[in-house]
Amino acid sequence: MPDKIGFIGLGLIGGSIAKTIHRIYPEITLIAHDLNTDALALAEEESVISQGFSEITDDFAKCRYIFLCTPVQKNAEFLANLSDFAGENCIITDVGSVKGSIHTLVSGTAIAPRFIGGHPMTGSEKSGYEHATPYLLENAYYILTPTSETDAGIVREFEDFIRSLGAITMVLDYESHDFITAGISHLPHIPASVPS
Repeated sequence: MPDKIGFIGLGLIGGSIAKTIHRIYPEITLIAHDLNTDALALAEEESVISQGFSEITDDFAKCRYIFLCTPVQKNAEFLANLSDFAGENCIITDVGSVKGSIHTLVSGTAIAPRFIGGHPMTGSEKSGYEHATPYLLENAYYILTPTSETDAGIVREFEDFIRSLGAITMVLDYESHDFITAGISHLPHIPASVPS
């Protein structure tokens, strides 16, 4: 098991993953960055994270995993930041529902061999850390999209870890992921939102 895991963004999904890890592996040190200081304070108060940061600092450099849990367009900004100091043993993942854009950004960079896209197929109509739950991942599909450069051993390790949190993992290339989720997940929202 990793000694230290970092979260960039501690909303519903990031908070739920953190709470799940803390429930199952209380010995793992969790740290988080979020601009919402109330969320960080609550997570510290609940002992889910050991420390919260309003900026990304070198404290994240020794994390085995870093979860990018901000909106898809924001994750791109944080990737550039992380590439400056994330250690060689650090696996970076995201939780965005669209994978093409982040894979395009990662392709050909130093991060590519240790990047694994992720999409937990779960959620809630509510948002924010205060609605996060340590059981949101239970029996939920969690799709992993490694790059073509990601080492197979790293993928197996991370898949085993996600599975240990109670999720059902699937490994796909990012193009297949986006095609499938557009049809299964996103497309049904279009007719549902059309006024009758």
